[in-house]
Amino acid sequence: MNDQQKNSFTNDAFDGDADGVLTGKKSRPIQLRPEVSSEPEPQGCREIWRAWPKTTFCIVSNEFCERFSYYGMRTVLTLYLINILKVSDNGATALFHGFTVLAYSSPLLGSILADGYFGKFQTILWISLLYATGQVVLSVASTFAQSSSLHPYLDYTGLIIIAMGTGGIKPCVAAFGGDQFKIGQERMISLFFSMFYFSINAGSTISTFLTPEFRALPCMGRDSCYPLAFGIPAVLMVVATVFFVGGSFWYKKYPPKENVIFEVIKGIKTALANKRHFNVKRPHWMDHYLDNHSCESDIKCIELKSTGKKNKCHKRQFVDDVKSLLRVMVMYVPVPMFWALFDQQGSRWIIQGIAMDSRLSSSFSLLPDQMQTLNAILIMVFIPIFQLVIYPLVEKVGIKTTPLRRMSTGGLLAACAFVISALVQFKVNETLPDIPRSNQAFVSFINSYEGCTVNVSFNGNSKMIMPNSSLEDDKVTNQLNIFRIDGLPKNGLTSMGEIRTFQIAYSADNGGACAGLPGVTDQTNGVTNVDVIDMEGGHSYYLVLGPQGVVQRLADWRKPTEGEGEFKMKFVAQLS
Repeated sequence: MNDQQKNSFTNDAFDGDADGVLTGKKSRPIQLRPEVSSEPEPQGCREIWRAWPKTTFCIVSNEFCERFSYYGMRTVLTLYLINILKVSDNGATALFHGFTVLAYSSPLLGSILADGYFGKFQTILWISLLYATGQVVLSVASTFAQSSSLHPYLDYTGLIIIAMGTGGIKPCVAAFGGDQFKIGQERMISLFFSMFYFSINAGSTISTFLTPEFRALPCMGRDSCYPLAFGIPAVLMVVATVFFVGGSFWYKKYPPKENVIFEVIKGIKTALANKRHFNVKRPHWMDHYLDNHSCESDIKCIELKSTGKKNKCHKRQFVDDVKSLLRVMVMYVPVPMFWALFDQQGSRWIIQGIAMDSRLSSSFSLLPDQMQTLNAILIMVFIPIFQLVIYPLVEKVGIKTTPLRRMSTGGLLAACAFVISALVQFKVNETLPDIPRSNQAFVSFINSYEGCTVNVSFNGNSKMIMPNSSLEDDKVTNQLNIFRIDGLPKNGLTSMGEIRTFQIAYSADNGGACAGLPGVTDQTNGVTNVDVIDMEGGHSYYLVLGPQGVVQRLADWRKPTEGEGEFKMKFVAQLS
């Protein structure tokens, strides 16, 4: 904490008498300003432990559980929208990011309530209860069948409450933890925030790995367990609230002060109005805020002078702070674009992962929604690497690593990451199954013989099928074996489709026999014709060749919509 921050914290943090007032039936004193430490800051571990406000452990525990709750729910949200609520991929992406926008916009409301009306403690307490309610609502909604009329209304209600809750407490918890320390305990405050942000990363890392595992478990007669995946985060949010309430009697609770957001907006409006009204040139347009200001009649200026700082103007400090804020806001213009891409880890990247092979080795698979775990892990790994290795090496070659340069380089690396993601998607698209066109049909053959190799020909194109195997397309190795028949009538245009004739040649392996194929008299080797009837465009067909004859069936290539996107199936079929 630098001198300017300390001065701002000391002078502007709270209004009123520094000695406190007596309020409430219990006549308990309420401290209006943070206490200034009268002792030297402790240095050793034992001294720090003695002086450490133990209530901060309640706050750190609360933050760990809350982050576990939020990220655990958020990790499986996209798949829940797609597999349970039956939202399209694009719709699920829009809903996920709409939820994220609400979650990161509502901190404005939380800061207004904390600074202007209820104080940090009351704001955190009541919004945490609301937050926990939203988690419970969502977990309860996930227990109902997909056909229930409560979907999606109960689910969306829970999500809205969660977004308002997580955003409402976001600007308050860290600041409330800082309030527990005395002014002058900078080292202890630094240690607290290190613990605080470690708890954030720990909670998010653990939850983004475990919650998909809970989701993948079968339960309640279903092939996935979203009630468990949402229920555990709900329990953790209740626990987080209990941790926070546990230290309520010992917390340092300061009353609300003026609403900073409203004051800034009001100050900007006043400056613009004065600029139009007063014909005076100022170095900066915000300086016009002082055109009609008088320190002799301003309460805050009078209070500031009463502290012995007679040459200080509170409103001048306010104007300088607003100027700094505006400069920072210009720097943050590209930040929303970065986060718009970054948060696609929870939407588009999961959808991309569904279409990919999740096996990292023969014994370990990474679920699509577990990819977000890598983010928190890599953050914790790369921070010390950059601080201790990369930045010092770069500066040794004569390049100064300023914060702006670090941010710019990080932005370029993020852009490269999404270029790579786009290239990966192109490769994924190349391996997706083909769908027959409206005037085209796909035909596959299954050889159910044992010890009999079959060769299927159509218009000079021949395919060999080994015993107990079939014609398959493998786009990874670029092996396209399924027959593609063009020039067929479109589906529904005629009462009957067309007929195509395939030539079947077979040969027995190792003294075996291929008996039973219609039209074949030689049980060892032979050729016959097989007609595929009623063929229409836009369909896929398969034919089973076996001792009992030929069976033709229509294959449905459409993705099933009744499942929940997580299943394991094993079956054994015997054709004889």
